[in-house]
Amino acid sequence: LADSLGPDLARVMACLRDRAPVCLRANRRAGGVAAAQAALAAEGIETRPSPRAPEALEVVANARRVKTSRAYAVGLVEVQDAASQAVVAALPLRDGQRVLDYCAGGGGKSLAMASRADLRLFAHDAMPLRMADLPRRASRAGVAVTLCNGAEAAAAAPYDLVLVDAPCSGSGAWRRSPEGKWRLSAERLDELCALQREILSRAAALVVPGGVLAYATCSILYDENDAAVAAFLAGAPGWAEAARHRWLPDNLGDGFFLSILQRPLAFRDA
Repeated sequence: LADSLGPDLARVMACLRDRAPVCLRANRRAGGVAAAQAALAAEGIETRPSPRAPEALEVVANARRVKTSRAYAVGLVEVQDAASQAVVAALPLRDGQRVLDYCAGGGGKSLAMASRADLRLFAHDAMPLRMADLPRRASRAGVAVTLCNGAEAAAAAPYDLVLVDAPCSGSGAWRRSPEGKWRLSAERLDELCALQREILSRAAALVVPGGVLAYATCSILYDENDAAVAAFLAGAPGWAEAARHRWLPDNLGDGFFLSILQRPLAFRDA
């Protein structure tokens, strides 16, 4: 952590001792921020816009009412950290793209991507049960997501954009899961780094020439972020990093990392 954070170490460690903010994502397809705020306020849930992402709302009163609210039930809002939303907001999404959420988990980023553009959207996870609730959530949000296993994801390739929200230490969100601080060992970190690089290699093969591979983690560790991207680029001729974003944990949201990697239009012999 000291090597990764440098002069930010003390501030970030102090931040990770406190409660994380409760943030919502207003659904663009259901009226956006203004409609979501009004509906929540009518149920006594007070929010304010977060500067971290365009559709992000921080709940400042009665957060426990959110999941029983009508605004939540009809798809006006989803619970999602503001930095997680910022990752999606930074993706180069356009109407008509074929997009794969390769490590979809519960599907929060899938839904956020679907809210931002008219996509042909696919979701995959190595543990499919993590996606069990995604069809219901997508229906509530008024969007379409095709769930697929590994073979189906490969068969539907190539994609204009593949998002890899890789398994990681979760160090950017330890205040939400404090046990992660004790579960992480040097050996486990090595395992995670090896897995991240393997996933990047597999996902890259699914990207159309000229397309985008977006690599994200909720980690603040150099080995899982910068080093993973450097290792990938060293073994992927022609690929280039188009953009890099880093969000450290603060009073607005969790810590996240994002690298936008561009596949070349054509490979050339060395």
